[in-house]
Amino acid sequence: MTIDLDIAAFRVNFPLYADEVKYTDALLNAQYAIGKCYIEDSDCTMAEACREYALQSMLAHLLYIRDQVNAGNNIGVITSASEGDVSVSLATPVVEDEWHYWFNSSPFGRELVAMLSGNAVGGFYVGGTPERKAFRKAGGVF
Repeated sequence: MTIDLDIAAFRVNFPLYADEVKYTDALLNAQYAIGKCYIEDSDCTMAEACREYALQSMLAHLLYIRDQVNAGNNIGVITSASEGDVSVSLATPVVEDEWHYWFNSSPFGRELVAMLSGNAVGGFYVGGTPERKAFRKAGGVF
């Protein structure tokens, strides 16, 4: 079963995006579809309400990053900057990989990682091929 975006519920859960002029239904639906590229919305052991909130959290995360980029803000932590000959240094992420660094770039992403980690017994996958759902490759080959 796939989940369609409940825009009214999203705007209640994430009031930062309640402005219907700035965050049109078309924009929300387009970004929600992109979010489904990262999180599988079916064939999941998570309860339907939790899965829906996870997808909404991914949408909020994508919107947050989009807004930061559009405002010209750097997502990374700047440790030093220069003006002559332009030099900028970014902090090394205090996370295990780039995936978690990307999620840590918004409060919604951090919440999403916590929720997915708590609901993932034996690990989980986000997107990818059918081989990532099992120990064997599709077709039963190792």
